[in-house]
Order: sequence, then structure tokens, then C-alpha cells
Amino acid sequence: MGFTLALQFLTRIPVTMASIGNDEVMARSMSYFAFIGLLIGGAAAGLHYLLYQGFSPAVANLGAIIFVIFLTGNLHGDGLMDTADGIFSGRPRERMLEIMKDSRVGSHGVMAGVLVILLRFVLLGEMDRTTVMMALVLAPVLGRWAQVYGAARYPYARSSGGTGSFTSHVGWRELGFNSFVAIGTALVLLQVSGLVLFSAVLVGTVLFHGWVRSRLGGITGDTLGAASETIEILTLLMIVALLSFT
Repeated sequence: MGFTLALQFLTRIPVTMASIGNDEVMARSMSYFAFIGLLIGGAAAGLHYLLYQGFSPAVANLGAIIFVIFLTGNLHGDGLMDTADGIFSGRPRERMLEIMKDSRVGSHGVMAGVLVILLRFVLLGEMDRTTVMMALVLAPVLGRWAQVYGAARYPYARSSGGTGSFTSHVGWRELGFNSFVAIGTALVLLQVSGLVLFSAVLVGTVLFHGWVRSRLGGITGDTLGAASETIEILTLLMIVALLSFT
């Protein structure tokens, strides 16, 4: 049930459940987030391989980026844009949280969304074909691991509850399973360099969530999505950096 619920939550694959259960059930479903990221990344890498047979590397890279956006319903991109609109508004904490709930996207959100897509495209363009496929797998795994870390280690910011309030029930069990998947994937694909990559992701994740907490008092569903997008970009950047030293 937890896997199906996580798949339904994180993707637009037509999987439906009669009932999603209570907050504890939703929290347990986060155990599978990194694994769902692995499936998303594997599908993106597979599509990239097919596109590469008949198109240029740039087209294959862009195709994989667009595929992930559609497969996930731009769930985390939406969180990134809402977070940018709220935090960069310069308003008091409660007003920031109100802005983040607004379905309309402001200039900060648009800029954040555009920059993330451009960074993905540019960083993938710095890699060879094999490395691109590896990066497409790793990035969504580590991005979703960062979400679980934030849910497990930081309080929920909204006192009135919200769509992400179930994260208060996420703990070491969910974080442990996701860490096993994330570290294992990094080691399989990058060997020892995988530990370097995961260490950088850990530092980046702690810094990001700490910064968000300093502005909002805790995490929300939107900031978890923003963390996923940010850590995916950090993953790509680190892979490019690691390649330059090998």
C-alpha cells in the first residue's frame, strides 16, 4: 500500500486507491520516495537512450527533462516556484506562508522555474552520453531523499495544518530506508565517488532546510518540493565537478 500511495503521490501514472488512509499511512509511504525516484530516473534514462539513436544530444537531453516534468506533473517544480514567491517576497513569516498557498505564480517563482530548467539543460550538456544517463538516474533519487530528510528532521511550519502536515509523522525509519536506496544507488553508479557526491548532497540538504527553517520556522510541502529541485541541480553540478577531476 505504501509503495502504491507513493507512486500515486509522486507521479501521474494512473494508479488510484480507494482511500489514502490517515497521516501515519501517508508518512510511511515516504519510505519509498527514493525508490520511486529511481524508477523515474530509470525511465528518463531509457527515453534518453532511445532519443539519442535518432537525434542530437541536446534534443535527447531536453526530451528527458520534459519527460520527467510530465511524468511528475511538475509537482516539485510547483513547490519550488511557490517557495521562491514566498521566501523572496520580503514579507513577515505568516505572510510568506500565505503567499506560498496562492495558486498564482509571481515573478520570483517564474524566475526560479526557468533557472532550474536552464541549469538542468546546461549541466547535462557538459556530460558525455553515459554520464548523462547515470545523472538522470541519480538526480531524482537524491532529490527525493532530500525531501524525506527534511520531513524527518524539521518541524512542520504551518500551525493550522496543510497538505504536508503528515510529515510530522515521518522519522528515522523512513529516512533509513531512503538513505539505503540513495547511498546504494550512488555507490553502484559512481563507486567511491558516490560517497563524495552523497556527502555534498547531505551538506546541501542540511543547509537548504536550515535556511528555510530560519525564514519560515519549519518545512512545508512546497519547501520539500523546492528541496528536491535544488538537490537535483546540486547533484548534476557535483557530477560535472567530479568528472573534471577524473
